[in-house]
Amino acid sequence: MTTVATGGLDSLPHNGAVVTLLGICGLTRRQAYEDIFMVAALFPIVALGVIVALASLFRAF
Repeated sequence: MTTVATGGLDSLPHNGAVVTLLGICGLTRRQAYEDIFMVAALFPIVALGVIVALASLFRAF
């Protein structure tokens, strides 16, 4: 669960992977902001919520 929770922390704008990806795709940060937010921040937060709900439901904690 900790891995999923920290998954959104690698989306900082100065992250080397993000800078390289934007350079390869020829995009600016402004053009790719929404897509990077969805993949790097929103989806991990939603996945964490699902995992916590399922773990609570099945008493995994």
